[in-house]
Order: sequence, then C-alpha cells, then structure tokens
Amino acid sequence: MSIAENLAHVRSALPASVTLVAVSKTRPSADIREAMAAGQVDFGENYAQELRDKAAEIEGARWHFIGSLQRNKVKYVVGRATLVHDVDSIELAEEIGKRSAVPTGILVGVNFGEAQKSGVPAAEALGFAKRVVSVPGVALRGLMCIPPPSEEPEAAAPYFAELAGIAAAGRDQGLPLHELSMGMSHDWAVAVRHGSTIVRVGTAIFGARPAKLT
Repeated sequence: MSIAENLAHVRSALPASVTLVAVSKTRPSADIREAMAAGQVDFGENYAQELRDKAAEIEGARWHFIGSLQRNKVKYVVGRATLVHDVDSIELAEEIGKRSAVPTGILVGVNFGEAQKSGVPAAEALGFAKRVVSVPGVALRGLMCIPPPSEEPEAAAPYFAELAGIAAAGRDQGLPLHELSMGMSHDWAVAVRHGSTIVRVGTAIFGARPAKLT
C-alpha cells in the first residue's frame, strides 16, 4: 500500500479529536512530501539535527520532537518544533525556555519503571509537573509515555490507563494536562480507548524501516 493509502487506513479508525503524528525519523523528504500531499500535517522526529534539516527543507509541516532531547541540542529544536514530547528534567525545561522567543509547548515524559528509558517516574509525575509549569518560556500541555515493549497491544492498557489517571488528577489540581501523547503503530487503538489525544505512528504509515547493516 502507498503512504496515502496507509494514512487513509489509520485515519478511518482514528477519532477526529486525536492528533495523528506521522513518525518520520530517518525517512526521506520525498516520503514526508507524499504524506503531506495526502493531507498529513504533523510529523515526529527523534533526532534534533534531522528535525532542523527537514524543517529548513520542507515548508508547511508541523514538527514534533518525540525523542530524548539533550540540553546541548535544544538549539536545533526550539523555534522549529511545535511540541517537545519528552521533557523529564527542570534543567531541560529551563534550557528550552531560555531559547524560546515564544513559549514552546512541552509534555512531561513519564517512565513506568524502565531504568534504560528517560522520563519522570510515574509516582513523581505530578510533583514534577507542578514545578515545570512555572518555568518561563515553556507551556506545559500534558503527559507522554512509552509503555514497556510487548508484542501484545493490550499489554499496554494498564500503563495508558495509569497515565490518563495521573493527568486527570493533575487537572483536578489545576494543572494544564490536557494532552496525552501515547500509542504507536501497534497499540494506538488501545491508547485512544484510554484517552490518548496524540498518537505517534510511523511503521503503519511509512512501512518498516530497512534493517541496519552490521
């Protein structure tokens, strides 16, 4: 199937209220332009310099930074990304804020106990959100997570439900946690069922990435 056909297939099952971010990391510009011709606007990049270069080359796209962002690479992202999905330290938030001419939208990345991943521990997410919401130059929008890997999509359901619960508790306390970035190609339908407002879909749109040579 073509990129346009894949997009149509995903959109046919996706509520209009949910933002579809096409994960375009490592994809050539031609693929992004093909997706844009089919009406796709939001694209997600994991690598700061790649986002910078694509943003310079491709007009009309709305960029999301969805990877783990190092402070020394914030300069490549700010002013180009509409939303940074995985902010997990006050220092990172402050660096984003310092470089932002207008407030940059951010999501708090939440980690469900995986030591090898970035993110704020789930039990500390609301406390962190209360601190980061007052950082100048950033605009807190919500939460983001990547559940532990599993071939079974339903295995992600408890994590999505927990993140939604954390966000609801935060809203009750006056925090602006209206966006939930959760769900990827294999489990986005489960995420939407649990309240996701942003899904990050790459393979189901662009196809499998070529295997790396060893």
